Amino acid sequence: MISVRVPATSANLGPGYDAVGLALSLSMRIELDRSPNPEIVIRGTGADLIPQGPEHPAYRAARFVAELVGESDAHFRLVQENSIPPTRGLGGSAAALVGGAVAANDLFGGQIAAPDLLNIVCELDGHPDNAAPALLGGLVIGALTPVGVSAVRLEPKDLKVVVAIPDFAVSTTAARRALPDSVPHRDATFNVGRSGLLLGALATGEYHLLRVAMQDRLHQPYRSHLIPGLEDVIEVALETGAYGACLSGSGPTVLAFAPETGATEIASAMQAAFEARGVVAESWALDIDLTGARVEPPEEVMAHAPVPVS
Repeated sequence: MISVRVPATSANLGPGYDAVGLALSLSMRIELDRSPNPEIVIRGTGADLIPQGPEHPAYRAARFVAELVGESDAHFRLVQENSIPPTRGLGGSAAALVGGAVAANDLFGGQIAAPDLLNIVCELDGHPDNAAPALLGGLVIGALTPVGVSAVRLEPKDLKVVVAIPDFAVSTTAARRALPDSVPHRDATFNVGRSGLLLGALATGEYHLLRVAMQDRLHQPYRSHLIPGLEDVIEVALETGAYGACLSGSGPTVLAFAPETGATEIASAMQAAFEARGVVAESWALDIDLTGARVEPPEEVMAHAPVPVS
């Protein structure tokens, strides 16, 4: 049996729509072994919301890898131990997909090289913003090209990531439908400039620039009606000392970059802002996961999920 630990991710960071993603210290474990027939077991957070048939993202990825290495008849027993809240904009589906691909590759002797595995998981997920950081860890800027994924990985230092997670789901389909087919040129220009500033600030540690750099006009304004209190939570995060804040993925989770000393206070304030709008929420102060997906001994005890701030 192969066991793989995979981090949650936050994508679409501020203006970096479909290009920038971040791995978080919140994870799932995917265990995979050969089986005469498909068998899928889900345990942990949101187990009732995760597919339990062959359409499970980790199982689909494992089968894809099996086909590539000439094991087209292979079936698996797959166990997911989950601590990533599903349908909350924290990359749970991409993490499962990465876990299945990495586990299957290891099960079949590691025949697929790391660069090819990156291309596979990003192609399966459709874009690199969640899949790449789930595989590689850190903050990843990536783009799909005709010859594969082009990506740069950063390791921001002295930074906490606060997430405020409302107790409701936002359908990815609904979030995509909320986006217009075209946007004004001035809004595209607005995001391009801030995307450069975002990456420069994170690469150099000039985090005071994130307040401006994380502003967005390409997806948050169009999705705000799906997340009651979004603007309030972002504003409270900034007022309480966050460097910058934005919607995580397609939501409803809101993410803020915070100094290490003030993260707990910021998390409590963001949660309170949601609750002031009648939205039940919890909040966590997390680290950036710098490891990404890794094969672990099956007997190793899975790390406890972070404890909510309040």
